[in-house]
Amino acid sequence: MSLEIIKNVIAPKARGGTLRIKRGQIFRVIAHEGKQVLDLTFLNANDYREQYASELSACIASIKGEGGYYRLSHLYSKPPFENLMATVTDDIVGAGGRGGERGGHFMMCHCSNRLLDHLGFPGTRTCSDNFADAFLEIGLKQEEVFDESIFNIWMQSWVAEDGGMASLPPLVEKGDSIDFRAEMDLMAVYSVCPDETSPCNDFKAKPLKLQILGNSDNR
Repeated sequence: MSLEIIKNVIAPKARGGTLRIKRGQIFRVIAHEGKQVLDLTFLNANDYREQYASELSACIASIKGEGGYYRLSHLYSKPPFENLMATVTDDIVGAGGRGGERGGHFMMCHCSNRLLDHLGFPGTRTCSDNFADAFLEIGLKQEEVFDESIFNIWMQSWVAEDGGMASLPPLVEKGDSIDFRAEMDLMAVYSVCPDETSPCNDFKAKPLKLQILGNSDNR
């Protein structure tokens, strides 16, 4: 059965937001203008206490031989819930064809005010600021959610041999996308990364296109 676009959103650069996705629908992220990272987390839309856990998801993926900290196919919620929240059904970049296992994404934290202070960019807008604004849209305070456990879509970063973090520009190209199938009713909470100080957005923040797709059974 063919899918149709239910919602089509241009997410502004350097801003955050939320989208509600029904079980069975597809949440698609499109590199609308080129190399740009999206920081993403999911909440159970019917119980915000159940939240996506990147660390648990990466560990399960590693054990099952389905990826790890640079690629995921199944996204699980944190303990004590540990439910399957979403399945990656199409992932051009993360499939490894352009950069191997390390070239897809990064399951880690996001930039914050203290982190940017240490890097020498005080007062710079961060993904933490974006998430704070996004959570307010659904009546939550940032301190009520552990939003450091996120899916850094297209962020080409890794832990180097000396234990430090290394980054290169994303391998995503204009028009590339990644699809998530909702395995429960979800609230997607996202930050269009505002960073222009490092390679993670190729030194220029850009908008992204977000879509929700479905059929007649799950509109």
